[in-house]
Amino acid sequence: MRLFGQSDRLFGRDSECARLDDLLREARGGRSAALVLRGEAGVGKTALLRYARSTAPFAGGGSPATSGASFAPGGSLAISGVEAESGFPYAGLHRLILPLLAERALLPATQRAALEVACGLTDGPPPDLYLVSLAALTLLAAQPRLCVVDDVQWLDRESAGALAFVARRLHAEGVVLLFGQRALPDDAGLLAGVDVLELTGLGRAAAIALLSDVVSGDLDLSLAEQIADSTGGNPLALTDLGHELTADQLRGASPLPDPVPIGSRLEHHYSSRVRGYPAVTRDWLVLAAAGTGGRTEHLLDAARILGTGPEQAAPAESDRLVTGAPPVEFRHPLVRSAIYGDADPVQRRAVHAALAEATTGPADSDRRAWHLAAATVAPDESVAAELERSADRAGARGGHTARAGFLTRAVELTPDPAVRATRQVQAAGAAMAAGAPGRALLLLDTLAEDLLTGPDPGTVLMTRAVAAVNAGVPHGLRDAAAMCLSAAEAFGDDRANARLAVIQAIQHVTTAEHLGSTTEAEIAAAAAPLAGDDPADLDGLLLAGYSAFITNGFAGGVPPLRRAIAAIADPGLPDEVLLTRFILGINFCNMVWDDATKQILIDRAEAAARRTGALHALDIVHFIGAMTGAVLGRLNDADRHDAAGQRVRLAIGITAEQEQVWRHPELVAWRAPAGLRETLPHALGVFEMLHMGGMHAVTRLSLAMLDNAVGDYAAARDGLLGIVDLGRPLRYAWALPELVEASVRSGDRATAELAFADLDLAARASDTPRALGLLDRSRALLSEPGEAEAYYLAAIDRFDNTVSYGDLARARLIYGEWLRRRRRRRDARDQLTTALEMFEEVRANAFALRAGQELAALGEHVQSPTPDAGQTILTPQEAAVAILARTGETNAEIAAQLFLSANTVDYHLRKVFRKLGVSSRRQLRDVLPD
Repeated sequence: MRLFGQSDRLFGRDSECARLDDLLREARGGRSAALVLRGEAGVGKTALLRYARSTAPFAGGGSPATSGASFAPGGSLAISGVEAESGFPYAGLHRLILPLLAERALLPATQRAALEVACGLTDGPPPDLYLVSLAALTLLAAQPRLCVVDDVQWLDRESAGALAFVARRLHAEGVVLLFGQRALPDDAGLLAGVDVLELTGLGRAAAIALLSDVVSGDLDLSLAEQIADSTGGNPLALTDLGHELTADQLRGASPLPDPVPIGSRLEHHYSSRVRGYPAVTRDWLVLAAAGTGGRTEHLLDAARILGTGPEQAAPAESDRLVTGAPPVEFRHPLVRSAIYGDADPVQRRAVHAALAEATTGPADSDRRAWHLAAATVAPDESVAAELERSADRAGARGGHTARAGFLTRAVELTPDPAVRATRQVQAAGAAMAAGAPGRALLLLDTLAEDLLTGPDPGTVLMTRAVAAVNAGVPHGLRDAAAMCLSAAEAFGDDRANARLAVIQAIQHVTTAEHLGSTTEAEIAAAAAPLAGDDPADLDGLLLAGYSAFITNGFAGGVPPLRRAIAAIADPGLPDEVLLTRFILGINFCNMVWDDATKQILIDRAEAAARRTGALHALDIVHFIGAMTGAVLGRLNDADRHDAAGQRVRLAIGITAEQEQVWRHPELVAWRAPAGLRETLPHALGVFEMLHMGGMHAVTRLSLAMLDNAVGDYAAARDGLLGIVDLGRPLRYAWALPELVEASVRSGDRATAELAFADLDLAARASDTPRALGLLDRSRALLSEPGEAEAYYLAAIDRFDNTVSYGDLARARLIYGEWLRRRRRRRDARDQLTTALEMFEEVRANAFALRAGQELAALGEHVQSPTPDAGQTILTPQEAAVAILARTGETNAEIAAQLFLSANTVDYHLRKVFRKLGVSSRRQLRDVLPD
């Protein structure tokens, strides 16, 4: 059996201690690890964390005097979550890294600024959670160390999110991060992606051994077995019963308490004990429970107001429920919650009133406001206003969860119904910003909307639209654009907010498309009166471009659309504006085949998201980057963005990855893996159910491209006719080249000519090399033999000067097929061989097979690619590090790019050097392709 000190024995936890020993041993070798110890109250999480702290600094299990500190030059850092602080943003993180803040000058400037604002060290714009998280990672991973965070369920949401981010990005720093978490039914999943060790009760033998160790007198064996079984082996229950049962009960002469205190009954058990104490003792205990996390002097001042003090704690100390003068340590968090929860409301309000009176100074304004709120039973505008000021301070530090909490309580305490409604609108917006759409909708559902004035009615509709989409409400996305149009109308003469509402409607309809309840024509009509033509007025230009294009099509819509694209591509555009308008800019580029500007936007948005730590925005950028690469047939670029996006999603805790076919059907259609034809129709059903019309159409287009690749042209034509609107080319004009090919090859020349007419209008209006190349390729398919070749060659020439690798390869394939049918075998062989090599380079398997079949018809022997084709000797993480290192970036710069620590970058880079047989960054340029 393992022992912890002289009093806290860890019976029956050999395997758990061995797991911790292994993590600490690996850390001595430079490996990092993170682990969550999760279980019900009293199961021994805290004891195991103490065991880890006692073991970590010393090698070989020796004592401090004999072994010396061979592990963790950075020492150990430890905190416990405090329920009373759960509403204060970054309070837990601040306590954990407080000893390291002196080193913050070494952080990159953006990380340092974000951390200082989050910790209240300076004023500034609200920091992004992930920029704060990167700063914490950089500080914590600077040296090997052990970090212990107990009672993580009571950390503020921002601290929990930041530390979970750190845990997911640790790798080769010699850092061990351990969490203790009580298993709760409403676990928010903030530690998603971190390994979990589930703790249960002790086995019967270990439970009996623990009970025997606690009991000083005789213990009947059959009774011990009964206690072990009835407590489920819960160590806290076993220990308490061992101390509290009478000698007769322990001998089996008297019955045991029924029910045995375990789980929620433990709390009732502690409450019963406290009820027997003198009133002054109960006052002190309730005060200590309510004041946890506050300053000692404030607690003592409040005690004097109530006529009690730490000297009254003797009965509870005798029962081992609390120890120490302030700060008071409760034997277990259940003791604290039992004491506070069992106090009657009058006593709790008196305690909080005393704490509010004693809590002074500007640094403690938020804590004072919270105590005032807890002491107030009736509506009180002065308290509500104080809470609103605390909400503003929390929001300024990036604490959206805390802001929502302060505002929600302010709503409850606001006497004036109209003011209460306004604050309720603000609380709903704060809940949405905190990532709690369900809470936002609940606040909106109980709102007295008839009392709202000014911009509030429109704000309600805007918040409800985005909350319904994010909460997964049935028909939420379908109706979101309509709600935004209603919001624009509600804003009336408030032109700025009306514009924002219509822009949000455009973004929603871009996602819902044909599966939404609002047409683009309706949105264009709402956008027109709000449009502008001032080059400095970005939103005015965006609305003008969208309205003109949807209303007039390619004929009159391209010039204003190009002005809008130019405005959003302005290099001087602030990062936050670029990221909020990025998706709109990408959609506008798609409408006019402006691939060059689209790539510029992707590159700039990626850099902006990295600079600002906006990882959710970065995930979207990589998603669009992968989609763009796939559309252009640049599948290696698409793979890079997809891999980078997966790294970002892992970093922010999205571990239940969707199937790639659902995220990027256009990419997997090129690759054509086995079973794709069964998977894509299922994805269509999912997108239809979610009203995601954009992804629904992209999936149908991907299926049609695959059908064209394998020669099922009739199926491709039928699928594409459900996407395009012949006679009115708009959003899906870029599907027309596929329709021309499918229709020509399936013998439906009439449809091919209609599609070509639309394509001719769209391509000439867009006037980009790719659009004109697709027009030439499509014209060649429809031309007589004597005219077709010139158009094939023109298409190839145009694609040679674009980034569209896939279109160039397909033009050579179609041209080669045409040449073979003209019996020009040598010319056909040249084009088809080049096409095959291009397809194989990016693993475009279906088209490679088609090119191979054409070559086989010419008598060529085509070797199938080997199973390892396209594989490299570097892992994706190593490749990402190597690509950045070859450009000369430092380890710190690479770490900031990949959301790693500099030590982890160094670890990967050494492996890259060894695998590639190089010794410097300069040599990487020679051995790695561009």
